[in-house]
Amino acid sequence: MVRRKRAPRPSLSSASSVSRSSATPSKKHVSPTRTLVNLRAKSGTKALQEIRFLQKTTKLLIPKLPFARLVREIMLDLFPRLEINRIQAKALEALQEASEMYLVQFFEDAILLSLHAKRVTLFPTDMRLVRRLRGRHDIVNR
Repeated sequence: MVRRKRAPRPSLSSASSVSRSSATPSKKHVSPTRTLVNLRAKSGTKALQEIRFLQKTTKLLIPKLPFARLVREIMLDLFPRLEINRIQAKALEALQEASEMYLVQFFEDAILLSLHAKRVTLFPTDMRLVRRLRGRHDIVNR
């Protein structure tokens, strides 16, 4: 549906326009937004469609180049004296696969905690509780 500009309303300042408007019955102007309200989907439907789509796909969600830059930065922080500038593409891909899988599982657990609290919104306290429940043996908590 194409939106169009409204026709300019006649001003009521002149006497001729007052007499003209009183002589002819005016039509009720229906705004185009009123007709669109019935066609719009409920809020959250788009998000649910996106979640279903991402659950079906097997591609990586984080772009490869920013992830590679992050890995390189972490390597320089961990080993500043060793001049390790290169990493194999397969090793980087395996690292990205493992990290994305960890993040997905982490957020699944956090969302389960928020649903248990009868909330729909994910709070940072849910994520802290997930880390606490996973214990010291979790890779992030070491």
